[in-house]
Amino acid sequence: MMKQFHVGILLFNDVDAMDFVGPYEVFNLSTYKDSDVSKLFLNQLDVKDKPFKVNTVSQDGELITVHNGLKIHPDYSFKTAPSFDIVVIPGGPYRAVKTVSHNEKVINWIANQQDDKLILSVCTGALFLAKAGLLNGKQATTNQAALDLLEKSYPEVEVIGGVKFVDQGNVVTAAGISAGIDMSLHVVGRLLGNDAATRTANAIEYHQN
Repeated sequence: MMKQFHVGILLFNDVDAMDFVGPYEVFNLSTYKDSDVSKLFLNQLDVKDKPFKVNTVSQDGELITVHNGLKIHPDYSFKTAPSFDIVVIPGGPYRAVKTVSHNEKVINWIANQQDDKLILSVCTGALFLAKAGLLNGKQATTNQAALDLLEKSYPEVEVIGGVKFVDQGNVVTAAGISAGIDMSLHVVGRLLGNDAATRTANAIEYHQN
């Protein structure tokens, strides 16, 4: 049986929707083989037959209000969450950056995810990884509007602009918002091969120039 990777996506109030929905869709719509794509869209592909099982998690598991008002009920709280293979840390507007950066419980949870896991950040989520110490001595990127903030706040991080994502092995950071899709497709390719990444890109009709 093929390995299934369990993906955990962190949610918090004011999180940017596409930061987490992009990776959520990419991983959920990935398949092991071409013949599974039609099954996927007909809801005939069992979760256990998919390469990624995707769940959401927040500090207390209570209803989250996304930036611009969407309401989401996370699958898990920190207390009830299982151990994930891949953890996605999305970002949000400055208000969310300030709140989450000062929330010790969230930052500690992120810091404790590093052992043998693949940690992904989208947009300003890189600031939370930096705060948790996961970017020390590494290259990283973030939303173009937050590149200076990341560089000034965390001088131990080598900040890279003008790229969709930066892969540093166990940590991959994406630029702003939609770049999370590019990064997630890259991760699919890394774990399952380029054919799988192309198949997923075709499934979501996401075609890079």
